[in-house]
Amino acid sequence: MKRFSISNSESITGNIHRIFLEQIDYIKKQAEKDQEDVHKSIHEIRKSIKRIRAVLRMIRDEIGYSSYHRENVFFRNLSRNLSDIRNYEVLSGSIHNLQADLSNTIPASVFNSFEQELSRQLEMVSGGQIRLTQLVKQIAGEIENAKARIYDFPIEHDDFRAFEGGLFRIYRQGKRYLRDVRKDSSPSLTQLHNMRKRMKYFWYQVEILQPIFPGLMKAYASTLETITENLGVYHDLEVLQEFLSETKIISDLQVSEALQEACEAKKTMLLSNIWMMADIAYSEKPRSMVDRLASYWKVYANNAYDQNN
Repeated sequence: MKRFSISNSESITGNIHRIFLEQIDYIKKQAEKDQEDVHKSIHEIRKSIKRIRAVLRMIRDEIGYSSYHRENVFFRNLSRNLSDIRNYEVLSGSIHNLQADLSNTIPASVFNSFEQELSRQLEMVSGGQIRLTQLVKQIAGEIENAKARIYDFPIEHDDFRAFEGGLFRIYRQGKRYLRDVRKDSSPSLTQLHNMRKRMKYFWYQVEILQPIFPGLMKAYASTLETITENLGVYHDLEVLQEFLSETKIISDLQVSEALQEACEAKKTMLLSNIWMMADIAYSEKPRSMVDRLASYWKVYANNAYDQNN
Protein backbone atom coordinates (compact mmCIF):
# COMPACT_ATOMS: atom_id res chain seq x y z
CA MET A 1 0.00 0.00 0.00
CA LYS A 2 1.27 3.45 -0.88
CA ARG A 3 1.77 6.13 1.71
CA PHE A 4 -1.46 7.53 3.14
CA SER A 5 -0.95 11.07 1.83
CA ILE A 6 -1.48 13.41 -1.07
CA SER A 7 0.85 13.70 -4.05
CA ASN A 8 1.51 16.83 -6.09
CA SER A 9 1.62 14.69 -9.23
CA GLU A 10 -2.15 14.16 -9.04
CA SER A 11 -5.21 16.38 -9.01
CA ILE A 12 -7.30 16.68 -5.86
CA THR A 13 -9.84 14.31 -7.40
CA GLY A 14 -7.09 11.87 -8.32
CA ASN A 15 -5.62 12.01 -4.82
CA ILE A 16 -8.98 11.39 -3.17
CA HIS A 17 -9.83 8.48 -5.46
CA ARG A 18 -6.40 6.90 -4.95
CA ILE A 19 -6.46 7.21 -1.15
CA PHE A 20 -9.93 5.66 -0.93
CA LEU A 21 -9.14 2.85 -3.35
CA GLU A 22 -5.84 2.02 -1.63
CA GLN A 23 -7.62 1.59 1.69
CA ILE A 24 -10.36 -0.54 0.15
CA ASP A 25 -7.83 -2.74 -1.65
CA TYR A 26 -5.84 -3.07 1.58
CA ILE A 27 -8.95 -4.27 3.40
CA LYS A 28 -9.57 -6.87 0.69
CA LYS A 29 -5.94 -7.98 0.91
CA GLN A 30 -6.28 -8.47 4.68
CA ALA A 31 -9.37 -10.61 4.10
CA GLU A 32 -7.37 -12.97 1.90
CA LYS A 33 -4.88 -13.87 4.63
CA ASP A 34 -4.79 -17.23 6.43
CA GLN A 35 -7.04 -18.00 9.38
CA GLU A 36 -4.07 -17.80 11.73
CA ASP A 37 -3.77 -14.07 10.95
CA VAL A 38 -7.47 -13.26 11.27
CA HIS A 39 -7.19 -11.21 14.49
CA LYS A 40 -4.38 -9.11 13.04
CA SER A 41 -6.43 -8.71 9.86
CA ILE A 42 -9.41 -7.48 11.87
CA HIS A 43 -7.22 -4.86 13.55
CA GLU A 44 -5.89 -3.68 10.17
CA ILE A 45 -9.35 -3.61 8.62
CA ARG A 46 -10.74 -1.49 11.45
CA LYS A 47 -7.80 0.90 11.10
CA SER A 48 -8.36 1.30 7.36
CA ILE A 49 -12.06 1.95 7.89
CA LYS A 50 -11.20 4.70 10.37
CA ARG A 51 -8.86 6.23 7.80
CA ILE A 52 -11.62 6.15 5.20
CA ARG A 53 -14.02 7.85 7.60
CA ALA A 54 -11.37 10.50 8.36
CA VAL A 55 -11.11 11.28 4.63
CA LEU A 56 -14.90 11.46 4.36
CA ARG A 57 -14.92 14.06 7.13
CA MET A 58 -12.14 15.93 5.40
CA ILE A 59 -14.12 16.30 2.15
CA ARG A 60 -17.58 16.50 3.69
CA ASP A 61 -18.25 20.07 2.53
CA GLU A 62 -16.97 19.28 -0.94
CA ILE A 63 -19.10 16.17 -1.62
CA GLY A 64 -22.17 17.36 0.31
CA TYR A 65 -23.81 16.04 3.44
CA SER A 66 -25.93 13.45 1.63
CA SER A 67 -22.96 11.65 0.07
CA TYR A 68 -20.93 12.02 3.24
CA HIS A 69 -23.69 10.63 5.46
CA ARG A 70 -24.39 7.67 3.17
CA GLU A 71 -20.77 6.57 3.03
CA ASN A 72 -20.00 7.31 6.67
CA VAL A 73 -22.92 5.16 7.85
CA PHE A 74 -21.92 2.39 5.44
CA PHE A 75 -18.34 2.19 6.73
CA ARG A 76 -19.38 2.73 10.35
CA ASN A 77 -21.71 -0.27 10.17
CA LEU A 78 -19.00 -2.44 8.64
CA SER A 79 -16.69 -1.60 11.54
CA ARG A 80 -19.39 -2.29 14.13
CA ASN A 81 -19.57 -5.89 12.93
CA LEU A 82 -16.09 -6.32 14.37
CA SER A 83 -16.45 -4.27 17.57
CA ASP A 84 -17.31 -7.12 19.97
CA ILE A 85 -14.30 -9.10 18.80
CA ARG A 86 -12.08 -6.06 19.23
CA ASN A 87 -13.30 -5.59 22.81
CA TYR A 88 -11.94 -8.97 23.85
CA GLU A 89 -8.62 -8.25 22.17
CA VAL A 90 -8.47 -5.00 24.15
CA LEU A 91 -8.99 -6.87 27.42
CA SER A 92 -6.27 -9.36 26.54
CA GLY A 93 -3.81 -6.62 25.65
CA SER A 94 -4.55 -4.67 28.83
CA ILE A 95 -4.01 -7.65 31.10
CA HIS A 96 -0.74 -8.44 29.31
CA ASN A 97 0.52 -4.91 30.01
CA LEU A 98 -0.43 -5.16 33.67
CA GLN A 99 1.24 -8.55 34.00
CA ALA A 100 4.58 -6.96 33.18
CA ASP A 101 4.13 -4.44 36.01
CA LEU A 102 2.75 -6.88 38.58
CA SER A 103 4.74 -10.03 37.87
CA ASN A 104 6.46 -9.79 41.29
CA THR A 105 3.21 -9.54 43.27
CA ILE A 106 0.64 -11.60 41.33
CA PRO A 107 1.31 -15.21 40.24
CA ALA A 108 1.47 -15.93 36.53
CA SER A 109 -1.24 -18.55 37.01
CA VAL A 110 -3.76 -15.76 37.72
CA PHE A 111 -3.05 -14.08 34.39
CA ASN A 112 -3.09 -17.43 32.58
CA SER A 113 -6.53 -18.22 33.98
CA PHE A 114 -7.75 -14.78 32.94
CA GLU A 115 -6.47 -15.32 29.38
CA GLN A 116 -8.11 -18.74 29.17
CA GLU A 117 -11.46 -17.32 30.22
CA LEU A 118 -11.16 -14.48 27.72
CA SER A 119 -10.35 -16.96 24.96
CA ARG A 120 -13.39 -19.01 25.90
CA GLN A 121 -15.69 -15.98 25.83
CA LEU A 122 -14.22 -14.74 22.54
CA GLU A 123 -14.83 -18.15 21.01
CA MET A 124 -18.47 -17.94 22.08
CA VAL A 125 -18.94 -14.42 20.70
CA SER A 126 -17.08 -14.87 17.43
CA GLY A 127 -17.94 -18.47 16.60
CA GLY A 128 -14.30 -19.43 16.23
CA GLN A 129 -11.57 -18.90 13.64
CA ILE A 130 -13.59 -20.19 10.70
CA ARG A 131 -16.56 -17.91 11.47
CA LEU A 132 -14.22 -14.93 11.93
CA THR A 133 -12.59 -15.62 8.58
CA GLN A 134 -16.02 -15.78 6.93
CA LEU A 135 -17.00 -12.48 8.55
CA VAL A 136 -13.86 -10.76 7.30
CA LYS A 137 -14.45 -12.06 3.77
CA GLN A 138 -18.06 -10.89 3.94
CA ILE A 139 -16.91 -7.38 4.87
CA ALA A 140 -14.40 -7.41 2.00
CA GLY A 141 -17.22 -8.34 -0.37
CA GLU A 142 -19.49 -5.58 0.90
CA ILE A 143 -16.76 -2.96 0.71
CA GLU A 144 -16.22 -3.74 -2.97
CA ASN A 145 -19.62 -2.12 -3.57
CA ALA A 146 -18.24 1.20 -2.31
CA LYS A 147 -15.64 1.42 -5.06
CA ALA A 148 -17.95 2.58 -7.83
CA ARG A 149 -19.63 5.19 -5.63
CA ILE A 150 -16.30 6.93 -4.99
CA TYR A 151 -16.18 8.07 -8.62
CA ASP A 152 -19.56 9.75 -8.16
CA PHE A 153 -18.33 12.15 -5.48
CA PRO A 154 -19.03 15.72 -6.72
CA ILE A 155 -15.53 17.14 -6.20
CA GLU A 156 -15.34 20.63 -7.69
CA HIS A 157 -12.25 22.32 -6.25
CA ASP A 158 -8.74 21.36 -7.26
CA ASP A 159 -7.07 23.14 -4.39
CA PHE A 160 -7.07 23.45 -0.59
CA ARG A 161 -10.74 24.48 -0.59
CA ALA A 162 -11.67 20.82 -1.08
CA PHE A 163 -10.35 20.08 2.42
CA GLU A 164 -10.73 23.39 4.26
CA GLY A 165 -14.23 22.99 5.71
CA GLY A 166 -13.63 19.43 6.90
CA LEU A 167 -10.33 20.31 8.56
CA PHE A 168 -11.90 23.28 10.31
CA ARG A 169 -14.82 21.22 11.60
CA ILE A 170 -12.89 18.25 12.97
CA TYR A 171 -10.17 20.40 14.58
CA ARG A 172 -12.82 22.61 16.21
CA GLN A 173 -14.67 19.55 17.51
CA GLY A 174 -11.49 18.13 19.03
CA LYS A 175 -10.65 21.46 20.63
CA ARG A 176 -14.15 21.79 22.10
CA TYR A 177 -14.10 18.27 23.51
CA LEU A 178 -10.69 18.95 25.03
CA ARG A 179 -11.96 22.17 26.65
CA ASP A 180 -15.06 20.50 28.07
CA VAL A 181 -13.20 17.42 29.33
CA ARG A 182 -10.53 19.58 30.98
CA LYS A 183 -13.27 21.34 32.98
CA ASP A 184 -14.32 18.02 34.51
CA SER A 185 -12.05 16.72 37.28
CA SER A 186 -13.32 13.20 36.61
CA PRO A 187 -14.21 12.93 32.89
CA SER A 188 -16.43 10.04 31.85
CA LEU A 189 -15.32 7.28 29.53
CA THR A 190 -17.81 8.52 26.93
CA GLN A 191 -16.37 12.05 27.04
CA LEU A 192 -12.83 10.81 26.57
CA HIS A 193 -13.87 8.37 23.86
CA ASN A 194 -15.64 11.08 21.86
CA MET A 195 -12.64 13.38 22.21
CA ARG A 196 -10.30 10.63 21.09
CA LYS A 197 -12.34 9.90 17.96
CA ARG A 198 -12.13 13.53 16.81
CA MET A 199 -8.43 13.73 17.56
CA LYS A 200 -7.78 10.48 15.72
CA TYR A 201 -9.65 11.71 12.66
CA PHE A 202 -7.56 14.89 12.71
CA TRP A 203 -4.36 12.87 13.08
CA TYR A 204 -5.21 10.93 9.92
CA GLN A 205 -6.04 14.17 8.11
CA VAL A 206 -2.68 15.68 9.08
CA GLU A 207 -1.01 12.50 7.79
CA ILE A 208 -2.71 13.00 4.44
CA LEU A 209 -1.39 16.57 4.25
CA GLN A 210 2.12 15.74 5.46
CA PRO A 211 3.81 16.54 2.09
CA ILE A 212 2.78 20.22 2.27
CA PHE A 213 5.40 20.78 5.02
CA PRO A 214 6.99 17.35 5.62
CA GLY A 215 9.08 17.87 8.76
CA LEU A 216 6.61 19.98 10.69
CA MET A 217 3.53 18.00 9.66
CA LYS A 218 5.22 14.70 10.47
CA ALA A 219 6.07 15.95 13.96
CA TYR A 220 2.54 17.23 14.47
CA ALA A 221 1.04 13.95 13.27
CA SER A 222 3.32 12.09 15.66
CA THR A 223 2.08 14.21 18.57
CA LEU A 224 -1.56 13.56 17.66
CA GLU A 225 -0.82 9.86 17.31
CA THR A 226 0.73 9.73 20.79
CA ILE A 227 -2.26 11.56 22.29
CA THR A 228 -4.78 9.22 20.67
CA GLU A 229 -2.77 6.11 21.50
CA ASN A 230 -2.54 7.15 25.16
CA LEU A 231 -6.27 7.88 25.18
CA GLY A 232 -6.78 4.42 23.72
CA VAL A 233 -4.76 2.80 26.49
CA TYR A 234 -6.74 4.81 29.06
CA HIS A 235 -9.99 3.61 27.51
CA ASP A 236 -8.79 0.00 27.49
CA LEU A 237 -7.88 0.19 31.18
CA GLU A 238 -11.36 1.53 31.96
CA VAL A 239 -12.90 -1.35 30.02
CA LEU A 240 -10.73 -3.82 31.92
CA GLN A 241 -11.73 -2.34 35.28
CA GLU A 242 -15.39 -2.58 34.39
CA PHE A 243 -14.95 -6.15 33.19
CA LEU A 244 -13.17 -7.15 36.40
CA SER A 245 -15.91 -5.59 38.54
CA GLU A 246 -18.85 -7.06 36.66
CA THR A 247 -17.65 -10.57 35.89
CA LYS A 248 -15.79 -11.38 39.13
CA ILE A 249 -13.49 -13.37 36.88
CA ILE A 250 -10.79 -13.15 39.56
CA SER A 251 -12.14 -14.49 42.86
CA ASP A 252 -9.19 -13.47 45.05
CA LEU A 253 -10.19 -10.05 46.45
CA GLN A 254 -6.61 -8.92 47.10
CA VAL A 255 -5.55 -9.79 43.56
CA SER A 256 -8.57 -8.03 42.11
CA GLU A 257 -7.87 -4.90 44.18
CA ALA A 258 -4.21 -4.94 43.13
CA LEU A 259 -5.25 -5.00 39.48
CA GLN A 260 -7.72 -2.16 40.00
CA GLU A 261 -5.09 -0.06 41.78
CA ALA A 262 -2.58 -0.71 39.01
CA CYS A 263 -5.17 0.42 36.45
CA GLU A 264 -5.83 3.63 38.38
CA ALA A 265 -2.12 4.42 38.68
CA LYS A 266 -1.58 3.96 34.96
CA LYS A 267 -4.61 6.07 34.10
CA THR A 268 -3.43 8.94 36.29
CA MET A 269 -0.03 8.92 34.61
CA LEU A 270 -1.57 8.73 31.15
CA LEU A 271 -3.93 11.67 31.73
CA SER A 272 -1.09 13.87 32.90
CA ASN A 273 0.80 13.23 29.65
CA ILE A 274 -2.32 13.52 27.53
CA TRP A 275 -3.27 16.95 28.87
CA MET A 276 0.22 18.33 28.42
CA MET A 277 0.47 17.24 24.79
CA ALA A 278 -3.14 17.98 23.85
CA ASP A 279 -3.01 21.54 25.22
CA ILE A 280 -0.09 22.20 22.87
CA ALA A 281 -1.55 20.36 19.86
CA TYR A 282 -4.83 22.30 20.18
CA SER A 283 -3.42 25.66 21.27
CA GLU A 284 -4.51 27.49 18.11
CA LYS A 285 -7.98 28.72 17.26
CA PRO A 286 -9.61 26.65 14.50
CA ARG A 287 -9.52 29.48 11.96
CA SER A 288 -5.84 30.16 12.66
CA MET A 289 -4.98 26.49 12.35
CA VAL A 290 -6.71 26.10 8.99
CA ASP A 291 -5.26 29.38 7.66
CA ARG A 292 -1.78 28.18 8.58
CA LEU A 293 -2.32 24.89 6.74
CA ALA A 294 -3.63 26.88 3.77
CA SER A 295 -0.41 28.93 3.71
CA TYR A 296 1.65 25.73 3.67
CA TRP A 297 -0.51 24.43 0.85
CA LYS A 298 0.03 27.58 -1.20
CA VAL A 299 3.82 27.21 -1.06
CA TYR A 300 3.52 23.46 -1.77
CA ALA A 301 1.27 24.03 -4.79
CA ASN A 302 3.48 26.83 -6.16
CA ASN A 303 6.55 24.62 -5.91
CA ALA A 304 4.74 21.86 -7.75
CA TYR A 305 3.76 24.33 -10.48
CA ASP A 306 7.36 25.57 -10.84
CA GLN A 307 8.65 22.02 -11.16
CA ASN A 308 6.15 21.20 -13.91
CA ASN A 309 6.83 24.33 -15.98
